[in-house]
Amino acid sequence: MKPRHSFPAALLLVPAAWHGAYYCALPWLAPWLVTVSLAGLCLLAGGNSARKAFYGGVLAGLGIMVPHLWFFEGIFSWLAGLLWLLLAVWHGVFAATLHWVHHRFRLSWALLSAPFLWMGLEFFRSEVWTLRFAWLTTGFALPAEHMGMGFARLGVYGSGALLMAAAALLVMARRTSVRLCAGIILPAVLVFPRISPVFPESMLAVAGVQCENTSHQTLIEGLDNALAVSPETQLFVLPEYAFQGPVPEPIATWCRTHQRWLIAGGTKPVTIRENPGKPKQSTWFNTAWVVGPDGGTRHDQAKSMPIQFFQDGMPAEVRQAWDSPWGMTGICICYDQNYRRVTDDLASQGIRFLCIPTMDLEDWGAHQHELSRRLGITRSVEYGIPVIRIASSGYSVITNGSGQSLAGGSYPGQGEIVAASVPLAGPARLPLDRWPAEIAVWFAMTVTAASMVDSFRTHRRRHRR
Repeated sequence: MKPRHSFPAALLLVPAAWHGAYYCALPWLAPWLVTVSLAGLCLLAGGNSARKAFYGGVLAGLGIMVPHLWFFEGIFSWLAGLLWLLLAVWHGVFAATLHWVHHRFRLSWALLSAPFLWMGLEFFRSEVWTLRFAWLTTGFALPAEHMGMGFARLGVYGSGALLMAAAALLVMARRTSVRLCAGIILPAVLVFPRISPVFPESMLAVAGVQCENTSHQTLIEGLDNALAVSPETQLFVLPEYAFQGPVPEPIATWCRTHQRWLIAGGTKPVTIRENPGKPKQSTWFNTAWVVGPDGGTRHDQAKSMPIQFFQDGMPAEVRQAWDSPWGMTGICICYDQNYRRVTDDLASQGIRFLCIPTMDLEDWGAHQHELSRRLGITRSVEYGIPVIRIASSGYSVITNGSGQSLAGGSYPGQGEIVAASVPLAGPARLPLDRWPAEIAVWFAMTVTAASMVDSFRTHRRRHRR
């Protein structure tokens, strides 16, 4: 893996191919474009030094993060630059560590370690460390609804590892035949065969209302409009933070009057005592409430992953699927959909569909809303179940069990009704990558730490001479 390439060209290749995959007009080409992007990262790892590989990886990561997350600037001001850097640094860590593995051990070890190193670092930065951030991983660059059974079974982290294996072979393999096979065949695993159609066992008529910062009267008017548009609706959904506090009486009365089920976002106050000598501290859970046809509260689920740096309540103490009239139902709130540690837990409880009340503020911009919409679709494909994601300002989406959109809302789309008849089949299936990804984290952290210690010792020996 000696650097027989132009370093600036490899640096530009990583973000250019990644953005090409995300915006590709031919979605089935996305896995090959992502492979090209990862191949550019492997080329950066083949530089003259680990330090150069690290800086090159960070710059390439910034080329991916900054354009997609430019809305951070409007939310965090000057701190946005620090957040972009903290997300991009993982590309640099991968490039520097792979460089060390190749030069410290044999080429075969670099080829074997690349996919596990990449999977471990992606899972760590998305699910484990303090600033967990799952957007813009390799798997989320792929348009899930256009992928095949390979993507659905492997999941976002397994798909990323597969494409990194293809990229590493494409760059480092000595035989041309191996390079061609890796570059052509492995990405095709994610596209073919196509996902088989799901034959429904029952149907659920559902409708959601996009609304942000509205009064109880406006919410009731939205529900009335949704009922008029779709009178056969059995389950209505309102976004996260549709109201403050538990279910207000006007909303409960509406459900009782029309004999309908409702899932809506609110808050649940709770009082905790940290120390016996201190006064009680009042706080709250960001909560999704389930209201029955009698107007009573049948279930509630708090948000597991409050958004960092926001006043978003306390993290949920438990995650429990709702035993609804249509079978076990998973409820996760907004940011929860980003994390497999949350959605896997719900899927393991045998849910038949996933409901995601969401508040994406209009001020955050259309692109942020689109990023969130794609995450919901990806979860639908991974678990093979419908997803009902109703957002405050779009883009709401209702999918079938294959991730195909049955209905959607626009941005900002205030007051829009999103309604569909959702086919329900068997319980959710879990992707294959969960446990390998957790093992890969230990591998990646161990190898990365070893590379840092070894590089530090080598640096000290050189200065002593």
